[in-house]
Amino acid sequence: MVRFSHLLAVLILGSLPLASQAAKVKVWHQQKPGDFEKARFQQIVVSTEGVLRLSRQFKPLTAFSGSTPGYIWDLAEDRAGNLYVATDLGKIFKISPQGKTTVAYSAEDQQILCLTTAPDGSIYAGTGPAGRVIHLDPQGQARQLCEGLGSYVWSLAVDPRGENLYAGTGPKGVLYKITSAGKATVFYKSKQDHLLCVALGPDGQIYTGTDKNGLVYRLDSKGKAFVLYQAPQAEIRTLLVNDDGLYVGTSSPTKGGKRSTSSFTGAESLSASSGQSRADMVLTAQAKNTKKRLAEESRREPDRSTAAEASKASSESSKDEEKKGTAASAPSEPSAGENSIYHIATDGTVREIFREKVMVLSMLRQNKRLFVGTGMDGQLFEVNETTRETSEIARLDHGQILSLLRRADGSIVVATGNPGKLYVLEDRFATRGTLTSEVHDAKLISKWGSLRWQAETPEGTTLTIAVRTGNVAEPDETWSEWSAEQSDREKAIIAATTARFVQYRVTMTSTVANKTPALRGVTLRYMNTNQAPEITRVEVPNLDATNLENPKKLKFKWSATDANEDEVTYSLFVRKDGWKNWVQLEDDLDKTEYEWDTTTTPSGIYQLKVVASDRKDNPEGDALSGSRISVPFVVSHTPPTVEIKASTIEDGRVVLEATATSPLARITAASYALNGKKWVNVFPTDELFDSKSERFKFKTQALKPGTYVVVLRVRDAAGNTGSSDVVFTVQPRP
Repeated sequence: MVRFSHLLAVLILGSLPLASQAAKVKVWHQQKPGDFEKARFQQIVVSTEGVLRLSRQFKPLTAFSGSTPGYIWDLAEDRAGNLYVATDLGKIFKISPQGKTTVAYSAEDQQILCLTTAPDGSIYAGTGPAGRVIHLDPQGQARQLCEGLGSYVWSLAVDPRGENLYAGTGPKGVLYKITSAGKATVFYKSKQDHLLCVALGPDGQIYTGTDKNGLVYRLDSKGKAFVLYQAPQAEIRTLLVNDDGLYVGTSSPTKGGKRSTSSFTGAESLSASSGQSRADMVLTAQAKNTKKRLAEESRREPDRSTAAEASKASSESSKDEEKKGTAASAPSEPSAGENSIYHIATDGTVREIFREKVMVLSMLRQNKRLFVGTGMDGQLFEVNETTRETSEIARLDHGQILSLLRRADGSIVVATGNPGKLYVLEDRFATRGTLTSEVHDAKLISKWGSLRWQAETPEGTTLTIAVRTGNVAEPDETWSEWSAEQSDREKAIIAATTARFVQYRVTMTSTVANKTPALRGVTLRYMNTNQAPEITRVEVPNLDATNLENPKKLKFKWSATDANEDEVTYSLFVRKDGWKNWVQLEDDLDKTEYEWDTTTTPSGIYQLKVVASDRKDNPEGDALSGSRISVPFVVSHTPPTVEIKASTIEDGRVVLEATATSPLARITAASYALNGKKWVNVFPTDELFDSKSERFKFKTQALKPGTYVVVLRVRDAAGNTGSSDVVFTVQPRP
């Protein structure tokens, strides 16, 4: 209960707004599975709940003499306990219960793609690219049962009585029915490119999965097909039948993968780790083996060249057709790179029970637990069908888990690809494992604080965390050494030098076979070294450029940045030309604009200084400030000086001449009134209001004899108005 309360307190505190001086404390918290996507795992795995544990132990089973397989495609066991291994070397290896390894069959084909065990204990194997089926009787004698079943025999299934064998093939998507005598007939011809997996149900119905449109077919004993399900993914890689339905695993190329269109001799540049489909993976393996053979042989057999070209054409056709195909819509469709396991119940309802950014390559069910072998990182998952929790239980340091087999003695054999190896999944945890986190960027040089985690460490297990720091994004020799391992989660600190980047390493150990530590989250706290705010821009009115609506109230605007993301307040100061010191206008502003009423301020040329401070988020001794001074601007209350005179009379119209001068601001408008009547706008002699001094020359309308008064009113950009008048008499005409 104490442990739960501590965790709850940490979570609550992490969700609350931080107090003013604590606002600078940053938190790096890792708890969700996605938080560990960029971490490096060694004998440690993560569940869908984000819990880290030691992985299950893989024990190497055997070493192959001679060439090591690139891929082990499938496994089978006979009644005597002999293990059969299908490889890309064109060989079937036989491993006795005592561990002796021999070659049970060596094929002309380059690939042994699948194996299955018949009720009498004999073994059947499918090959490519010549599409053969091989039979090994219980005494180990091998013979070719039939050939010409397309280019690839991807999967085999034997009926319960051992009378008929069903073969899923490619590249034309044909399901063959083969008798024990070797007679092969087309049982069903689909419109798909490949039938990658075949399984038989307890009711005698046949299931097969395709590569093109992600179809799962159900066929009755007469070959009548029904599409049981269409997955959002294009490739159905594996099927598993149980009493209450069917498990369907997809293996569409993961994000970043590409479809192969290469011939045998050119495909070696492709890597299976790029996330290829099964057909492309096999083609890549064939290319590598062919390259080896070409180095040893002076010429190539004609039929191999023909088969290679056929495979190339098939792959190209598959690529073109895949572009045309459409996946069935689903309530929550997997994104690019995600593959799934679906459970199809006997009533036809479908439920997704697994989804990850991996390729589902193999499945095994044991005690309501589903083991899932994947690529491209060699991860082995366990799906608890009761709780629906998915946990990664083991991880290889290479390749793909292509086949899982539960032997008669209860042990589970794991076959891998890239390279091809055999392991036994032991019912015990690894004795030691590490997880190295991704590098965290604190953005600025930082002081490091507490290091906290939530964990369970049963007796016989340990969990420690070490940290290191540096100032380059990729750890190198300039980084600090790993700190001492810390085991006290209540007192641990980030014992590393001040820097910008930080990384942690988790180390788990166990001396008890069935016990492992469990880590449920890591939290690092730190504080960026304080940097002063920066005023990036200050805007003041320019009376020479704009006409203000109210020139007596000047509006200032500014912007600022703070590298620490502190809360910033502002102080405003002004200084007139000739003043020694700045005069404060305002303090502790939280806005970035201000309106200044200048009516009580003397005229002159001013500058504005904006000072930004981060004192709200820093102790008094650590607070910093930054400032910026504006360009000069005008405050003016002196009206323009205006002089006007009447010069001549032309056709009864009086010609008036005037000058207007403003000491600080440009002239913006002028108008005159005759004998107190309406104002009439007038313009400078150059027709432009563009300076502090302007000359005017204008005429009145035709006037009758009499005495008149003209008032000229002039306005400047600061809103000041000046005026002058002239009185004149118009004499009667002689």
